[in-house]
Amino acid sequence: MKLKIKEVLLLAVFFVLFSVFILFITLPKFLLLDRVLMEKGIYLMAQGVEEGLFHVKLSKVQVYDKSSKLAEFDSAVFSIKPFYLSLKGTCQDGSLEAKLFLNKKIEIEGKNFGCLKGARIKFVSLELMDGIKGRLELEDVRLKDLKVDGLTAEFKGRTFSGQARVLGSLIVGDGVVSFNRADPLRSSINGKLTGMGLNLQISGTLQNPSVEVVR
Repeated sequence: MKLKIKEVLLLAVFFVLFSVFILFITLPKFLLLDRVLMEKGIYLMAQGVEEGLFHVKLSKVQVYDKSSKLAEFDSAVFSIKPFYLSLKGTCQDGSLEAKLFLNKKIEIEGKNFGCLKGARIKFVSLELMDGIKGRLELEDVRLKDLKVDGLTAEFKGRTFSGQARVLGSLIVGDGVVSFNRADPLRSSINGKLTGMGLNLQISGTLQNPSVEVVR
């Protein structure tokens, strides 16, 4: 009995999917992850790599951009979940996780993460999709000539409001977001917090933000 066209097509689809699955589980996933991050200007160095069927676990991880060290993790796990990819890092008693969904939405969650360059993340919950929404709380922000005890930013899509604790006083302000649909982590932020005769300029990108005192 001859196979119907529908059955042939189903067999062909199954064969393609099975081939892709076999190819995926045999690929060195760390090299795949490393290549994706390099395309975004992010570089990983890890002392240990352990690969599973749907995950890669890294130990003693350091993260760099093209000019400087951004962060370090005691361990980091890249895993494939239903409908999204996850990259979660831990450092001391804190954690930081980024999720990339099939619809290109990005979620960033974390708390008590103290291994970031220049600051400690007390809390972060951000959603990146056609804008930036959520909350970011930083502690011990170390600037060139000033220490900021705490910095909070509330993102509302294409704008944000913020406040900072400096020398026991509160300074406030707001800013705008230039959202990058092609690469949300490179969305630009630009704002200013003022008070006590101080001006704090917030600029750069979400991936590599900058806070500095302007005279």
